[in-house]
Amino acid sequence: MRSAVAVKSDSHSHHPASSHLPGAEVALIVLSLLILVLPAFTPDGPEARLLPVSSDVEPLAIDVESAPWYEWALLEGIGEVRARRIVDYVSRHRPLESIEQLSGVPGLPRGWLEKARPFLGFRRKAPAP
Repeated sequence: MRSAVAVKSDSHSHHPASSHLPGAEVALIVLSLLILVLPAFTPDGPEARLLPVSSDVEPLAIDVESAPWYEWALLEGIGEVRARRIVDYVSRHRPLESIEQLSGVPGLPRGWLEKARPFLGFRRKAPAP
């Protein structure tokens, strides 16, 4: 009786002449093509440019006597702790006559008031007639 010997072939071996591409290579090719082709389909095309922002934006202006602490915290050098100190100081010394009075707030950085001055103001209500 003849015995048949089966010879297994390794289907996973890589031959340079093989036309089969593993999934990773296919994915890389697809992604490369998308990167090259997709910019042409954007609304402005591949030549999209950034446009300057309109100058209609109002600069930050904090009402010294009514601003909550979180508005003060937007200013450089002022975190929550200093912002709460400012609000506490203003509530105890209201009405303030000038922005210079804020120099009495404990713990403000040296020179801070001069830097912050363009962002501070008073929105006083007009007296009733």
